[in-house]
Amino acid sequence: MTDVSAGRLRWILVADGLLAIVAGAFTVAMSLTVARIGWLFAVGCFVAAIGGVILCGLIPLRRGRVERALWVLSGANWTVSVAAAAIATFAWPLLMVSALFPSVVAASFAPVGRLWRFVVPSFVVAVTVTAVGTLQDVTGLSDDVPEWLLTAILICTAPGFGGVLVTVALQHHKNLTRALEEERQMRRALDVQAEQLRESRQRVVAATDRARRRIEQDLHDGAQSRLVGINLQLAAAKSKLVDAPDDVRSALDDISREVRHAHTELRDLAHGLYPTVLTQHGLVAAVEAAADRVDAPVKLDLHRVGRVAPDVEAAVYFCILEALQNASRHASASRVDVRLERDHRSITFTVVDDGLGFDPSVAGGHGLTNLRDRLGAMGGTVEIESTKRVGTRIVGTIPAAASHDVP
Repeated sequence: MTDVSAGRLRWILVADGLLAIVAGAFTVAMSLTVARIGWLFAVGCFVAAIGGVILCGLIPLRRGRVERALWVLSGANWTVSVAAAAIATFAWPLLMVSALFPSVVAASFAPVGRLWRFVVPSFVVAVTVTAVGTLQDVTGLSDDVPEWLLTAILICTAPGFGGVLVTVALQHHKNLTRALEEERQMRRALDVQAEQLRESRQRVVAATDRARRRIEQDLHDGAQSRLVGINLQLAAAKSKLVDAPDDVRSALDDISREVRHAHTELRDLAHGLYPTVLTQHGLVAAVEAAADRVDAPVKLDLHRVGRVAPDVEAAVYFCILEALQNASRHASASRVDVRLERDHRSITFTVVDDGLGFDPSVAGGHGLTNLRDRLGAMGGTVEIESTKRVGTRIVGTIPAAASHDVP
């Protein structure tokens, strides 16, 4: 417990104890000067003594034993409530509030898991006080004490006790307000961190795509161009060697064929890194080209989405490509349906296959993880539904706010 909380509980103990002592002293004084009734004197002494017991709760509180201090406060209030209600039945409404008072205090200081230890007894004691105060009058004190004195006792004690209750309620309100403000600040901090994390992931993905585009361009302008040049040189050399032996011409043909194969493989590699068609012609054309390279039959339903930011186009394209490759290579699908659409709020793609399927809760792999990361970096979401021997359905969405039209 903080020093501030300990100080509040200390104030409550002192206020409750002094209030009981003052109320007891006033009752004793009235019994000696005005009413001269033995039972009234006994009640006053008992209430004052309980006030002293309540003040003793400061001892464990000083040692840091908060719960023990609460038990001292609670036991004293419960005891005086039942005993005083049995003797002075006229005060049972005030004593019922006194019985509930410990549960109100404990709500601010007791551990949540042990709060019921104060709430349940307070309720039981309050019911007991009500029953004792309304159903019997063992001492007859209510009839012996003058009406004006009963009123005076209640008037002198009720405001003070009410003030303590109001103060505790205000402390509850202050604590709750502070807790809500701390939660709001924590939520704002978490929102800022989440936004920073999303922006960081987006920068990583964008940097990766830029590197992909640069490597693809370097391969296109460098190695691929060299291979094309070598193949042309081989063709020119073959044309000059008309009278060369057949084995030489055959060797040149083999070399030319290998160069063409190397060029094809390099082109496919460059296309996998970052397809030129995506940069030059946009998302729809790139998805159509990707579908042509998949072994499984692909049905396309591609709505016009226009040109959007390169990082958005790359995210959607590579997610669809990953889903197509999974369906063809791993799921053994005999059919794949791809749908792409855009509205004023988002860009959405759907890839459905009739392949082997899997359990999304235990399976996934790097491909699906990368898919989630790409869309998450752009503030998008992905839903993956899959059933074994039935197929898989992948739906990805990127908010329209994450993209902007590119002329």
